[in-house]
Amino acid sequence: MEKLLIIDDNISFLSDVEALLEDRYMVLKASTAGAGLEILKSEQISAVLLDLELPDMFGTEVLRIIHEDFEPHMPVIIVTDHTEIENAVEAMRRGAYDFLPKNFNRELLTEKIHKALERRSLELRVNALQNSIQDQQNKFICVSEKMKKVNYEMTRLASMNFDILLSGETGSGKDTIAYELHSRSPRRDKPFISISMKSLSETLIESELFGHEKGAFSGAERSKIGKFEAAHGGTVYIPEISSLSESLQLKLLHFLQYKSLTRVGQDPRKPEIKIDVRVIMATNENLLKAVSAGRLREDFYFRIAGVMLAIPPLRERIEDIEPISRSVLRRHAPHLNGDQYCFAPEVGELLKKYSWPGNVRELENAVKNALAYSDGVVLSAEHFPNLNARKIGVLSDVSDVPLGEYRDAERIFRGEYCKKILRQAGGSIPQAAKLAGMTPQGFRKILVKLDL
Repeated sequence: MEKLLIIDDNISFLSDVEALLEDRYMVLKASTAGAGLEILKSEQISAVLLDLELPDMFGTEVLRIIHEDFEPHMPVIIVTDHTEIENAVEAMRRGAYDFLPKNFNRELLTEKIHKALERRSLELRVNALQNSIQDQQNKFICVSEKMKKVNYEMTRLASMNFDILLSGETGSGKDTIAYELHSRSPRRDKPFISISMKSLSETLIESELFGHEKGAFSGAERSKIGKFEAAHGGTVYIPEISSLSESLQLKLLHFLQYKSLTRVGQDPRKPEIKIDVRVIMATNENLLKAVSAGRLREDFYFRIAGVMLAIPPLRERIEDIEPISRSVLRRHAPHLNGDQYCFAPEVGELLKKYSWPGNVRELENAVKNALAYSDGVVLSAEHFPNLNARKIGVLSDVSDVPLGEYRDAERIFRGEYCKKILRQAGGSIPQAAKLAGMTPQGFRKILVKLDL
């Protein structure tokens, strides 16, 4: 339930507004500016109703503090009586969303709040998209022959209108590749929308992708378009595609086939909604094994695996390690003297010798961690203590690894690596994952693949 904050020194007015809204929002109240600002420090507030005449501060000053110190996109609705209309208009010039006379009715109040929250949601999405675009710029690096081949395939596939499946280990750069495909395509000026399904229930995933009608499920108080409709003309990126339930696989299979959908709770007599969108999916596991295990429908697999692009792990393209690490350093070094930051000569060899089980993501985190704890502009081997510890403590003793065919060597080595790092972590998967520079979920998936 979204939280609203009302700041007004009229206690009876606060109680009246709370009674009007308590069935739709969680209402927090403050009778002074100071008390209201304290609430903003500790609570996730979605909108503020603000009186201009407060005992300890002018309302316009409170408005300025909210937007400068807390949330620039926070919708603030001024509540005022008829004698303060000019002040309310001035507050709107200073960034207030709207104003409301104190003799309002419930319908007008809820309509103003609903529209204010909609605008805040839109502004946050636009801001997130802009940040995503800025963050993705200049992140694709291809020095190795393997990544040059990937680069060539990306340029070729980007101009085609096929849906694409990206495969590669966790952290290998699938998110960046997905955005590159979009930015090189004719759809580059349309939305690029990514959806993460890690923490969503099946109902919410379906709603996020396909949208829902009002009343479709508990909490669906109004209709909402899904990611596919929002990205019309552009690209939708779905990582972790193998985590979908069978029912969602069927619904997505239908969408990929016909590029039309029905929202959750939509009247079946209504025609399906046609969408022009490209879908890029990603997986970090062997999908044929998922089919054999019964977790993935065979017809769904053949639909999504029509056009595939494999991303090699970082240990197979060591020529990319140095330019990637320099790029991370440039992007995250302090702006005032960022160009002065560099690596000591021994660091390059250290980074190349490590196996990078967490791939590019682990490399980025290692460089950022070194940067955070350095006291100068030269990063040396001592700024990568975890890397040294893992390399020496886990990877040095491989003499007892059984030999077999070359194609089995990587699997055998990974198995020994996981066993040793688990022993070093005392059997704790979260601790082992931390040592490996991975998430517990990603580490568990590797253990399952290796039958450990």
